[in-house]
Amino acid sequence: MNYLKEVLNYYFKNFIYITIFCIIPIVFLSLLLKPFALFEFVVEYPNYTITDFGGFYLAVYGIGWLDVLWIVLGLLLLVVSLSLLLGFIESHFKTGKVTLLNGFSLNSNVLSVLKVILILAIFSYIVNIVMMLLMFFIHYLCASNGTGNVVSTIFNYIFVIAGTLVIMRGFTLLIQTGIGMMISGSPFNVSFSDGTRAVFRNAWQIFAIETILFVVVFAVVAVCTVLNITWLGNIIGLMLFLPIECILGMIIFFDFNDIKRYDKRRLFVKF
Repeated sequence: MNYLKEVLNYYFKNFIYITIFCIIPIVFLSLLLKPFALFEFVVEYPNYTITDFGGFYLAVYGIGWLDVLWIVLGLLLLVVSLSLLLGFIESHFKTGKVTLLNGFSLNSNVLSVLKVILILAIFSYIVNIVMMLLMFFIHYLCASNGTGNVVSTIFNYIFVIAGTLVIMRGFTLLIQTGIGMMISGSPFNVSFSDGTRAVFRNAWQIFAIETILFVVVFAVVAVCTVLNITWLGNIIGLMLFLPIECILGMIIFFDFNDIKRYDKRRLFVKF
């Protein structure tokens, strides 16, 4: 199966429904939390003068107590949104019918999505901290008077590319785990094991999708950062990243478990 073709076909054919399910948390996260702050940082890095790790951290996160509240609310909105979206895709795959009620009819286990989102948030934060530590180490060695140079800038891009691909692979595995918990009712460890086998059965094909997705999102965020409209870059980036990862996860699950899909038949549109 050509996963890239399947993902893109589904994404564009059902873009309106996907937007309805995702737009509220995506706008919230993009305007208040800057989910691609590390992308923005490496683009603007040559303009910074940083003398300690705290400068790196504040340049990327710069959060206070109010931001912690926004993070909690944003994660809750994201859990509800992805639960509805996954329920919609599952119902569509199983019935071939398109209706907004699909997202509510099959998706009763929000706790499964909550668990994987919390794990992903912690995992992403740890990877980002490791990336920033590596970036600061090179900055400390190469930068002159706290101002970045070509060498440190190149290493920054290398670290961000590698770290982001690790996060994306983690997202793919955890979404696959959540889907297994929702559909099969399996416990986390069983779903994670099955999901890992499903992903690594087509590892290079899935890696190619993750790489293409990263390049597109990074390019969008970078251009919007240069144009000083970072909020738009974050919205577009999330609108690409989150739905495509969910669609990919559901396609992998159905393919790995040999579950017949009916969404390619004639659609019955019902609101």
